[in-house]
Amino acid sequence: MAHIISGEAKSLLKLGLADDGWPWDWTTLGSIGIHQDPQKKVRAQIIAKAPGIWAGAGIVSAVQNLGSELAAEAGFSSNSFSVKSLVKDGTAVKPGQRVCEWYGPASLILGLERPFLNLASYSSGIATATHELVVQVKKACPKKTPRVTATRKTLPGYRNLAVYGLQMGGGIPHRISLSGGVLIKENHIAAAGSITEAIEGCRAVSPHGLKIEIEVKSIDEMEEALAAHAEVIMLDNFSVEEVRKAIMLLEKKFSKSAPHARPLIEVSGGLNASNIGRYAMIGVDILSVGALTHSVKALDLSLLIDQ
Repeated sequence: MAHIISGEAKSLLKLGLADDGWPWDWTTLGSIGIHQDPQKKVRAQIIAKAPGIWAGAGIVSAVQNLGSELAAEAGFSSNSFSVKSLVKDGTAVKPGQRVCEWYGPASLILGLERPFLNLASYSSGIATATHELVVQVKKACPKKTPRVTATRKTLPGYRNLAVYGLQMGGGIPHRISLSGGVLIKENHIAAAGSITEAIEGCRAVSPHGLKIEIEVKSIDEMEEALAAHAEVIMLDNFSVEEVRKAIMLLEKKFSKSAPHARPLIEVSGGLNASNIGRYAMIGVDILSVGALTHSVKALDLSLLIDQ
């Protein structure tokens, strides 16, 4: 997937340069530009300043591609800009560890520094947070470990980058877009009139290969969803005790008569590092965490030019 991210990351890097007004970077123009040596080349390195999981290979490829193009436009040779990765995606990094090296025109490196760091810090931050949750979930439920996934709570244009970070941290994507799955939520139910009507309506129009998933807020709603043959049931904002009760009801209903017909169970709503281990239990198939994309802490990275 890194090659797919590379294409999107290149567009995001261009957007970052445009946002920064890069051609009129007075600081760089004054430091090494008009009155100094505009052809000056330097070496630099990206350093991890905190422990985490690296998820920047696609962005490294993108900055290599874009940097070479910009260098050529500025009159440099085609090989005057290069970026080298030093660690593989999904690898744990330590504070002070070098993750990649840059070489090229100083003005170009200084221009691309912030857009690159913003993107790499974001995807690596998601990878880091995901890895922490996956470790907790595996420890809490080693026999049949639930999947850890995120949600669609991403900024426009950044979804694939976020999903890639999730994967590098050991998570599994949820639906990537609205067309990637059927997920009936409370507003769909309200608009349709009932859980049953919403499920039947979606089943009538959706591709046959997609599972019908529905969000429920109580055991009573879960039982209605079961009667309508929902294939995935999301227990939204259930307490740990309520989740256990829901699983017990499912086991009683499906364990002997038709275990193959048992729906997948997803738990969502307020999951985080402090409580996800309590929800990781046999019977829960998916743990979805919106915070992995909508409020993740970026991995602290820094670019330093060699003296």
